[in-house]
Amino acid sequence: MATTPRVRSRKSWVLAIPLTVLAIGIGLLCYFGWDYAQQTVFVNDQQEPTYDAAAYGPRLWPVKPAVGTKIGELDIPSLHLEAPVIQGTGWNQLKHGIGHYASSALPGQGGNVFVAGHRDTVFTKLRYLKKGADIIFETPYGNFVYQATSFQIVKQTDTSVLAPTNHETLTLMTCYPFFFFGFAPDRYIVHTKLVSEPNAAAREVLSQASQHS
Repeated sequence: MATTPRVRSRKSWVLAIPLTVLAIGIGLLCYFGWDYAQQTVFVNDQQEPTYDAAAYGPRLWPVKPAVGTKIGELDIPSLHLEAPVIQGTGWNQLKHGIGHYASSALPGQGGNVFVAGHRDTVFTKLRYLKKGADIIFETPYGNFVYQATSFQIVKQTDTSVLAPTNHETLTLMTCYPFFFFGFAPDRYIVHTKLVSEPNAAAREVLSQASQHS
């Protein structure tokens, strides 16, 4: 018996539906796969506007960095982790690296320098960090070196970790548990102490070099 046009049309629709779903699935996989790769493998290759410290001389952070500006890089040698630090902790900033909480202190200002990153991208190795490990915050003024002193797990609503301090410290935060489907309920905190910083003479040299580069 010959197949009628109506039957052929019905068969075409039945075949088209799974093919369309498959195509959409492949498209989404490629999109999110590339987005994830940019946040991990290629995170240091992205071009972001950089804080122009040379325009202001050796004085530390005379103008507050604009949100979305790269203010330095965070290097944790023991974890082989290096990623740009972007001013701001919004979704767009955290897609491009580690976010610096804009209301917290900046390196060298003698307060709580607070940074955050996603547990499944830039801070996925943070769970392996050991007490005493060096954490280097590379800035236009030189390197500020901190040392991990303690670790803490708090609820996502606990804002005490953001509190200002009367001494220089770097606080790192990411979501916890590290392996969790959906929005994690807690936060993993790394506390540190400052062990070295560039002096005024070193900042002057860096400023002059930047001005002539």
